[in-house]
Amino acid sequence: MKFVHAADLHIGASPEAGRPWGRERAGAVSLALPRIIELCNETDADLLLIPGDLFDRQPLKKDLREAAYNFSRLKKAQVVITAGNHDFLSSDTPYSTFDLGHHVHLITSAALSSIFFPELNTEVHGLSYYGRVIKQPLFDTAAAPHDGRLHILLAHGGDADHIPINYTALSSSGFDYIALGHIHRPKVFGGVHMAYSGSPEPLDHTDTGARGCLSGEVTESTFSLHWHPIASSQYRDEEIKVLPDSTWSEIRETAAEALARHPLDLFNITLSGRRDPSVTIDRGQLISLGRISSVSDRTIADYDLDALERDHRDDIIGKFITAMKSRGGELSEKALYYGLAELVKEDRT
Repeated sequence: MKFVHAADLHIGASPEAGRPWGRERAGAVSLALPRIIELCNETDADLLLIPGDLFDRQPLKKDLREAAYNFSRLKKAQVVITAGNHDFLSSDTPYSTFDLGHHVHLITSAALSSIFFPELNTEVHGLSYYGRVIKQPLFDTAAAPHDGRLHILLAHGGDADHIPINYTALSSSGFDYIALGHIHRPKVFGGVHMAYSGSPEPLDHTDTGARGCLSGEVTESTFSLHWHPIASSQYRDEEIKVLPDSTWSEIRETAAEALARHPLDLFNITLSGRRDPSVTIDRGQLISLGRISSVSDRTIADYDLDALERDHRDDIIGKFITAMKSRGGELSEKALYYGLAELVKEDRT
């Protein structure tokens, strides 16, 4: 049996809303499902497994109609979906009753239940959320029957408020594959047939690295799993080392060069090191260079401590320098420079 595992599509999400590239990011999120459909057709998948958060919120009928159209383009695969903490089921949403297609199966039970596909000799197990929070470890006691069938588990969770998971217990539950959702970073567990596919598109600046989905094949005697990066762009953490003789123009140009190397990606810029105290870090000017999502300034002003201590020996600045220098150690040194920056700023004011 061949499958594609794709979780946390969050259709309807608008990452980077209000930024110049916000509309593009929202469009990329909406294009993830068509790309996954293409992958299913290319790999001749029998099942498309979606363990939660297909939608970023409880879907409207227009969202469901759009999804149904995309699912209609599947040449072969049956689809099995569970609702997650974002698109949880309730009495006032059409999600649980909308016809997404005869080959699309939404598990609507709040307790573990299953769907059997006799032509594949495969039974898919899962449950759906009926609220944003589930603190009970509902998957830890799950176990696959020994009945000659292939057994797949869809499990959306993994933190304290969203079905805590004991991965050790789950790894010995006997399922032929466990398709995990909720955690956006992809992770394949070594030695067991269990994985988080991660979100197919990054959804905020903390979702660094490649994003995509998984495909695999499982039989009674074999198992394989493959990673497919399908995201249109990714977030990158870029550290810029600042030196005492670095100019602001040099710092800005270094950031621009990083953007030019990966023009489709988005960046979290971190500035580190020691800078000339006269150099001001202008976060807004860096962000205006292009696709920079966040700027973190961790630089330390490189003051001439001996000169400052001498010139301010009779005021709080000089006494602070003397006291902190006497303590020694890396932590005290950092506290000295950070505290000095505020004292000098106040003194100038």
